[in-house]
Amino acid sequence: MSAPFIPLRIGVWCAAFQRDMLLLSKRSDLNVWSLPGGRLDSGERLQDAAAREVEEETGVVVEIGYPVALYYMAGWNRLNILFRGEVVGGKLRSKTSETRANIFFPRHAFPNVPLGQVLQDALADSPAPPRVITPERAELRRLRRRMALRYVWNAMRGRPEPRFPEFEVRASAVITHRDSGHILTVRGEKTSAGELREIPRVRVSGELPPWTQLADELEQRSGINTPLRFAGVWQDAPNNCIELVFSAEYASKRDLFRAGEWSSPRNTAFDDLDNLIVNLVKQHSSDRRIWTADHHDTVRAGDIIEG
Repeated sequence: MSAPFIPLRIGVWCAAFQRDMLLLSKRSDLNVWSLPGGRLDSGERLQDAAAREVEEETGVVVEIGYPVALYYMAGWNRLNILFRGEVVGGKLRSKTSETRANIFFPRHAFPNVPLGQVLQDALADSPAPPRVITPERAELRRLRRRMALRYVWNAMRGRPEPRFPEFEVRASAVITHRDSGHILTVRGEKTSAGELREIPRVRVSGELPPWTQLADELEQRSGINTPLRFAGVWQDAPNNCIELVFSAEYASKRDLFRAGEWSSPRNTAFDDLDNLIVNLVKQHSSDRRIWTADHHDTVRAGDIIEG
């Protein structure tokens, strides 16, 4: 009997800047300084969730820019996506029902922040590698007690917290061969016209970081073992579907397993979603900026990639 599937919980953080000042909130439940953030609601875009959390917790309105990094929280079955944003309006509130204080800090005067690496990533000029946050057992127990007390307190005052929505989360990879420019594809759906090719992807659970699950799938199906870079995120918000996209260059002469094949992007008819993903990875390969796209942005399969 197979083990039950554990869904991955999705959350966001937002690094909200006002000129060179960064907004931090002191959480009411944990009494620590952190970036504003929270869970993604059902049917909500990730960018909208980041902006909503900032406004709810601080009163400030932000324009969301682009994702910065991914953080898998071991022991919580949770993935947080960090966004950058610029303050465009609203009025900073000194505290709210979720925060004890909200302050813009200059870079040289940050308070003690438990997840200091997240702040460093927010301030960096280039995207950070995907990270795993692993608290010590005692700290994990303490955090769980604090969160349980928060749930009880909110329920007692008539504001019970909703259950985490369940999302269909996938991870896919655009692996480009450094010498030929060809893209790794695997066996796809069988049709009357023959077997299609597609980029490698896997449905991810909450048990391991998504990039670890994808790397395992790549090695098992194609024999490729290479570091993966977070490249972008595609979302079909109305259907609660999220695809985390990773990329890498590969230069080994080692033969692929039977399931894997190097395919020319000029001559491969990808489906609409794969075509969009490959185009976006190619478009941002030089600037390394992490992109976002949704179901409205689908590129037609006939739009063959240049180069």
